[in-house]
Amino acid sequence: MKTMSKLLAVALTLVATSAFAGKGGSNAKIVAAIQSGSTDAIIAEVERAEGLMCSECVQTVTNLTEDNRFAVREVAAWWFAKRPGLAKVMSEQMKGELVSGDSIHVRNAADFVGAIVDYTALPSLRQAMTRGLNSDAKLAIVHAVGYLAHVDGNGILVTAMGDADPQVRVAAINAWRDVLGQMSVTPVESKLTDADAKVRAAAATVVGAYADRNAVSTLEQLVVTDKDPFVRRNAAWALGQIGSRDAAGALLTAVNDKSGLVRLVAKASLAQLK
Repeated sequence: MKTMSKLLAVALTLVATSAFAGKGGSNAKIVAAIQSGSTDAIIAEVERAEGLMCSECVQTVTNLTEDNRFAVREVAAWWFAKRPGLAKVMSEQMKGELVSGDSIHVRNAADFVGAIVDYTALPSLRQAMTRGLNSDAKLAIVHAVGYLAHVDGNGILVTAMGDADPQVRVAAINAWRDVLGQMSVTPVESKLTDADAKVRAAAATVVGAYADRNAVSTLEQLVVTDKDPFVRRNAAWALGQIGSRDAAGALLTAVNDKSGLVRLVAKASLAQLK
């Protein structure tokens, strides 16, 4: 449970000055939803309390930031995001968890700072990514960077692309695609030859979305020789997005692929070549 002294002080000040209405929500209703064990009920009651301000609610929703269910942690962070003063205090505590907490606390903290879009958490997220945490924590860090979508998070994503867990590598590739103002996909190119098919498939999608001509030769190899049909399909799609006529031969081969999905995408991509 989080330390509440600072939070309660801020909460009581806001209670004294706030004109927000609770829209039918109450701490008692949130507690009842928690006791029911229903994720949907918890989310509904926290959302109903969007404008409610009470010290008891702060403690209750703070506890939800440590729930094992991502959807519950997410709605708790959303509730705090509606209260910038409280969110700032909570985020400072969460950044401390990123630096020194165990994997569960880092997971929870990363989800929080990502959901409230706190860019000042990027240095702490960067430090957490190098701490040897479990995959759940690293996935949460990557997802937070994806929510923030800031180029200053690129270094974190590059580190994550080299992680031993393919799920983390896939998440990092997908997050790279979503970063605003992203100019290069060079780190993603190397993942086209990753040992894991899901990583290769994700990388093909991203280099295609960025029309990365440097990846054409590798994509040609993938669309013709990769053992995984989803990799071949994504490679075919990427070649169509890039639009280089140099890829015509590989796509013509893919038109006769044993997978109907690959054949369909290859035909569509051929039509896009210039």
